[in-house]
Amino acid sequence: MKKQLIIIGGGFAGFWSAMSAVRQSRALNQNEQLEITLVNTDNYFTIRPRLYEVSLEGLRVELDKYLQPLGIRQITGKAEAIHPERNEVVVATDYGIRNLSYDYLVLATGGALKAMDLPGIEHTQNIDTFAGAQKLEEHLIDLAKQQFSQPGATTLIVAGAGFTGLEAVTGIAEKARMISKTYTGHEPDFQVVLIDRGQKLGGFFSEEGQEYIAAACAEKNIRVINGAEIKSIEKDLVLLSNGETIASRTVIWTVGMVASSLTGSFQGERDNQNRLHVDTFLKLASYPNVIITGDVAHVSVDNGQTAVMACQYAQFMGRWAGHNAVNDLFGEPLKEYIQNGYVTCLDLGGEHAVYTTGWERSMQQSGAEAAATKKWVNTILLYPPDSPEEAVAASYPEIPQF
Repeated sequence: MKKQLIIIGGGFAGFWSAMSAVRQSRALNQNEQLEITLVNTDNYFTIRPRLYEVSLEGLRVELDKYLQPLGIRQITGKAEAIHPERNEVVVATDYGIRNLSYDYLVLATGGALKAMDLPGIEHTQNIDTFAGAQKLEEHLIDLAKQQFSQPGATTLIVAGAGFTGLEAVTGIAEKARMISKTYTGHEPDFQVVLIDRGQKLGGFFSEEGQEYIAAACAEKNIRVINGAEIKSIEKDLVLLSNGETIASRTVIWTVGMVASSLTGSFQGERDNQNRLHVDTFLKLASYPNVIITGDVAHVSVDNGQTAVMACQYAQFMGRWAGHNAVNDLFGEPLKEYIQNGYVTCLDLGGEHAVYTTGWERSMQQSGAEAAATKKWVNTILLYPPDSPEEAVAASYPEIPQF
C-alpha cells in the first residue's frame, strides 16, 4: 500500500512542497510507493504579493497544469479540521465532507488578515485574497457606474502603512481612475488617505527609505495621518481615534496578519502571529509525521532572526518541506533549513519604488531602477517555471543568494 503524503495549501509553500516531494521521491526511487495529495480551496496558486496591482489579470496559476502531469492528487475544498491523534484531515468539498488519512502531513495554509472587533468592519475592502481583490474591483465599478457622485465616493482610505498598505495606497487612485475612465469616460479627482497608528511613515525602513517613501506619497498627494486608528466605520463615513471624521465609501483594510487557524489543531509554542515554532528541519515538536512550513511556521533564519510572513521565505521553505517529508517517510536524513539574507522591494506606483537589503532595510535602489527590479520580481521571480518538469527540477532546497 502506498504511503500517503498530504499537503494542505496551494500557495507558495504548498506548491513548492509538492514539487519538491515529487523530485525527492524520484531521487529515492520511491515515487511508486508514495501518493501525494494537495488540498486547496480552489484550483489556483495565487501570486498574492501582486494583489495590490491595478489589474488582476495573470495573477493566478492553474494548479492542475502542474499537478495532473506529475500524478499529484488534487482535492478542491477547505480543510476544516486536522486530527493528528488519528492522522486525519477533514475537508469540506462541493460534494460533501471527506476524511483523508495520512502517513505524513505538510501544513502550508499560510496567513490571513486578523479578525477585528471593530464597529463597521464589514464595510471594509481588502486585498488579502484574490476574492477580496475582486470584491474591491467590483466595489469601485459600482461606484463608477454611479459616476462617483455619492458623498465620500472619491475618497479612498487605506488603513495600515505596512508593506501591503503602502503598495495599496500608492496604486489605488490609478486603479480607480482606470475603472472610472472605462465606465464613465472621465477621471475624477480622487483623494487618497493613509491612516496608521505609527508615528513615522515607513518607520520599519532606514531613515533614507523613510524619506523616500514620504516624498513619493507627497508627490502623489496622499494625505498621511499618523498616530491615529479607525474607531468605527459606516457605509460612507469613518471615525478616527483623534476625533476626525472622513466621508468615504472605500476603506481598504491591511492591518494585522495571523497564521491560519488550522495551527490550532496542534499543541506547541506559538508566536504573536499564531505561528507554530518548528525546529531547523521544519518539524513540529511531539509530532513525528508533521512539517509546518511557510507563513504558519516560526523558524529562525540568518543569525537568530525569524522568518517573516512573506513569499520570500515561503517559496524556499516549501522546497525544504517536501524534501524532508519524503526523506522522513522513507528513513533518510533530513536537510536543515537555511536561508540567509533578507531583501525587500516596495512598489510605490509608477517609477517610484524602494529596494533594500538586510534586516535594517538599507536602501540599495530607488526610483526607476528599483521599479524595474520590482517588475522583474513580480512578473518573473514569483512564478514557477512554465513546464511541470522544470518546476520539479527547480524545487531542490538550495540556500538562496540575495
